[in-house]
Amino acid sequence: MVRRLITAAIGLAVVAAYGPELSACGDKFLLFGRSVGYQDLLRASRPGAILIYSSSDTPQNPLQDSRFGALLDLAGHRYRTVKDRKALEQALAERRFDLVLADPVAIREVADYIDASSSVVMVPVLAGASKADRESFERQYGSIVRLPAHARQVVDAIDKAMKLRQRRLTSKT
Repeated sequence: MVRRLITAAIGLAVVAAYGPELSACGDKFLLFGRSVGYQDLLRASRPGAILIYSSSDTPQNPLQDSRFGALLDLAGHRYRTVKDRKALEQALAERRFDLVLADPVAIREVADYIDASSSVVMVPVLAGASKADRESFERQYGSIVRLPAHARQVVDAIDKAMKLRQRRLTSKT
């Protein structure tokens, strides 16, 4: 009986000392009294419409990886993937997008189809690029998605691009 009281007292002391949030293994964080799915932690602060232009059919192309699309879904973004210039031109003509994600080579092709006065933000997706290349693309485009990266870093990079788009919209008015 005394052991149980001591164990309970220690348990309560731990809860009181470390606050109401205690993390657990698996896919949930436990808050004292309820649980919350961790997927909500990946929710984008500004979900948007994203066009992914992936002209390269190499198997290592991260833009064609189904996990990249699944991450965008989890973050709350709507996206469409196109793989050639004709489909790119058609997609931009049919619908308004907030961002266009593309690899460094394809991003230059995208610039041919986007008006300079447009609020669409082009975001290069850099996989394994050098620090100098990353800095150069960041200066030129304002935001980059760097891969490989943790899911939260990718969502944060896209959020940064969405904020850049918002600044462009407000500066036009």
